[in-house]
Amino acid sequence: MKRVLAFAAVFLLAAPPASAADAWRFGLAADLLHDDNATRGLFDGKKADDILSLEGSATRSMQLGARTGATFGAIARYSHFSRFDDLSNLALSGRAAWRIQPGMDFSSPFFELAANLAWLQHADSELRDGSIVSLDASTGSHVTDRTRLSGGVGADKRSGGGTAGLYDLTTNRIWGAIDLRVGVRNIVYGRITRTAGDHVFSSGSVAGLSGVWEDDPALRGPLGLTVANAYRLEATTFSYELGFNYPLSRGSALDFSLARIDSKVKEGAYQGTTYGVSQIRAAYLHRFQ
Repeated sequence: MKRVLAFAAVFLLAAPPASAADAWRFGLAADLLHDDNATRGLFDGKKADDILSLEGSATRSMQLGARTGATFGAIARYSHFSRFDDLSNLALSGRAAWRIQPGMDFSSPFFELAANLAWLQHADSELRDGSIVSLDASTGSHVTDRTRLSGGVGADKRSGGGTAGLYDLTTNRIWGAIDLRVGVRNIVYGRITRTAGDHVFSSGSVAGLSGVWEDDPALRGPLGLTVANAYRLEATTFSYELGFNYPLSRGSALDFSLARIDSKVKEGAYQGTTYGVSQIRAAYLHRFQ
């Protein structure tokens, strides 16, 4: 029943009502992601998965002044894990942003402040159910008519379920990105992100574990383990993404990307341990005109 409601929420959000104001924009996205370490684990706790997601979005922009504006958005996203079925989840989020571009030149930078609130509900993983509050500050500029640079900082506060508060996480981020137009409309893009703070990993044993950890029923069966543990440690993660956006027609495009994620633990018996993840993603994007 949860999946039926999830898909219904996505389609209702993506479909523009007849009375929608001209300022509203609606989008629909479907993507398939292969993750070679969906459990963020080591050795017996490491397993790949394929994740199919469907997302609907609604965004409205408002001009507040000659150089300032605001954007409000809502997103409904359902993700289905093919192997770790209990991790399948519905995410509902809302975002508000304020932007200013002081200059009038083509290359004049913009500055943006944004807040995001997300609610997560999993198929059968109470540990991961909860909410995420994010605050971001970013800037960007066109360097040439084909190249755009951007970057920013952010902070996230996540609240989870369970008795030990395993997914009560606090992290901070710094990121940089480049978008390069090739040909007429094709876009090649890259992004680097550094995330520091609380991370959750998994293991088939409790040897050397300290701090906050809980038995994770969602991982037991797919990993073929009697006991599967998730544990929280302070770590630093570097994420690297390279992608290609290929427009199909007005309002629709295909998007492909490769990502590498490397985390390094900073505390406890696992200090210095690294967790690696590689991801391949293919997506169809459509914006209703």
